[in-house]
Amino acid sequence: AGFHVATQDPDDRRMAIAIYQAVYDSELDSVAERRAALRGVVFVTLQMDARLSGVAGKVPAYLRLCVVDSDPLGRHRLAGGPGCESERAGLGHEHPLVFAGRQWELRGSADPDQVPDGAGRSTWTIASVGLLSAAMLGASLLITTGRTRRIESAVRERTAALRAEVAERHVAESALRASEQRFRNIIDNVPIGVVYTDLAGRVIQANPRYCELTGYDEGELTRLSPEALTHPEDLANDQLLTAQLVAGEIPMYRRHKRCLNRTGDVVWVRSTVSLLRDPNNQPWRIVGVVEDITEHLRLEEAERAREAAELSNRAKSDFLSRMSHELRTPLNAMLGFAQLLEIDRRHPLTAGQRPWVAQIQQAGWHLLEMINDVLDLSRIDSGNLRLQTGTLDLGEVVQATTALVASDAAKRGIRISQELAPEASAILGDATRVKQILTNLLSNAVKYNIDDGRVHVASRLAATDIVEVSVTDTGMGMTAEQMEELFRPFNRLGRERTALQGTGIGLVISRRLAELMGGSIRVKSVPGEGSSFILRLPKAIDPDTIPSSLDDFAALATDYHRRIVLYVEDNETNVEVMRGILAQRVQVQMEVATTGLGGLASVRERPPHLILLDMHLPDMNGLDLLRHLKADPATSSIPIIVVSADATAQQVDAALDAGAVRYLTKPVGVNELLATVDDLLDQMDTGFS
Repeated sequence: AGFHVATQDPDDRRMAIAIYQAVYDSELDSVAERRAALRGVVFVTLQMDARLSGVAGKVPAYLRLCVVDSDPLGRHRLAGGPGCESERAGLGHEHPLVFAGRQWELRGSADPDQVPDGAGRSTWTIASVGLLSAAMLGASLLITTGRTRRIESAVRERTAALRAEVAERHVAESALRASEQRFRNIIDNVPIGVVYTDLAGRVIQANPRYCELTGYDEGELTRLSPEALTHPEDLANDQLLTAQLVAGEIPMYRRHKRCLNRTGDVVWVRSTVSLLRDPNNQPWRIVGVVEDITEHLRLEEAERAREAAELSNRAKSDFLSRMSHELRTPLNAMLGFAQLLEIDRRHPLTAGQRPWVAQIQQAGWHLLEMINDVLDLSRIDSGNLRLQTGTLDLGEVVQATTALVASDAAKRGIRISQELAPEASAILGDATRVKQILTNLLSNAVKYNIDDGRVHVASRLAATDIVEVSVTDTGMGMTAEQMEELFRPFNRLGRERTALQGTGIGLVISRRLAELMGGSIRVKSVPGEGSSFILRLPKAIDPDTIPSSLDDFAALATDYHRRIVLYVEDNETNVEVMRGILAQRVQVQMEVATTGLGGLASVRERPPHLILLDMHLPDMNGLDLLRHLKADPATSSIPIIVVSADATAQQVDAALDAGAVRYLTKPVGVNELLATVDDLLDQMDTGFS
């Protein structure tokens, strides 16, 4: 490989090929060593041929010299005249030579006819000349061979150095390839777009994430202008910042911008752009790191909307709380005095006054119902409504709620019937809220029924774990359009134009309460024939232990001895209402404190048996007074009932957590308040006569 014979002489060409073959057939270790040996042999051959030519000039003209490679496959001339390797003259002599592992022959020959006085001369002359030539040729070969060995040694040393250099270069190239591969893997797999552009902003190279972000492949990106990838409103700012970057006015820049993808949609990105310089420190390329923040901005927007909604809910809750307190305070007086007038035995109402007082109470309780419904809806919407789920006896729930509407049904001749399946007798739910739902369904069935109509309550096991309770009436029914609007707040479906009272949010609250307890409410209705509301609730597993707080308050014994009840309240009207209620218990002595500090002094001066506490006092918060009384060992055992117009769930929970035994919201029911007071005072021993 790389060996070229320039001669046109066939013998010379055969000689060169023989030399080449001899070297490459040798047992040298590598190509480099063979090449070095080949160069050395060629050099020796050329030197030998020159030497032989020089010797030939010093011997008689009739004497011919020839050096032949005695390869068994064919003899090849190495030096001497053309064709000398095949001549067979009359006079001749052959002398063997060994060189580079090859068998050579030195031949001397002459034609007897050309030898002067050949007949009288001896062949010793030829032999002498041959020996002399062989000696000269041997000396020349020894000199040449020594030089060749030195060349070979130098070649080996240089070859070893080159091998070491090549090995080091291979190691460096391998490390460079590994480093480049790692860098490429990082760029290709990083979840952020990386793009290289020229100084004008045209894409030169982009990683897969940037291609995914824009919707174009790398080849398409290189053919697009910056205007095709940037929102028109952000293009001018991009150009300004890029110009400042190239001019060296800024080292880099970050900004939020809008990109346009393949479909023309806007993609919000956060871009960080830097400048790359060439070895002469001149601007060369621009590299940008681009991150898609569209979803992040959506989440931020949703978070801001959520915070705004929460702020709005808090504002609404605060407003409703204040309005509820302000409305409940006069309602407490109105309903309290109306109830006292109705139960006053010393000054009974006349026959004409009783309907008036009944109307006052009916209007007051209706207004209170509206306030409670609005507060319930607000609690449900804000997620502040707490439920205490337990096992309930469906029969007891239906019986208790039916009793609440039985009076109104009897007035219009409406019959209420029941058909409860034994296998569907136990349900899971909050006792108060289940009663609230069924009361609402039953009251609607009575309210929107026809005179002498019918209301039927039935239950069945709809699935292995679901109980269905249906309330069916024979009333007006509803159209499909009305049923679509049925569960929208404050929508009474045109009933507001009738004399029937309502708020339009009872069914909304009932449906949401059912969903909070893992159930649902659906409706079936036929215009002119009636409606059926179906409540679905989870079935209870164990119906044996059923707590029930749905029974009406039983008449408690009132034979306890004299008791002191302290009422801490600043509103004089509320004080008079409470005084009239507690006047029904002659053994109760009521004392009043109009401030928190005054109440604290009264408790320490003369400890009462029971404290009735309002939450809003002129000098301090009622909750603080409650905590202070419960923290003092001298007063911690006195039971405290909170009687307040603040009906928010947070306030109720805070008071009960602070140690209140009951929380009654204004307006209070006379019977409920008396039953609670009797229950607590009857458990105490008399401390004085």
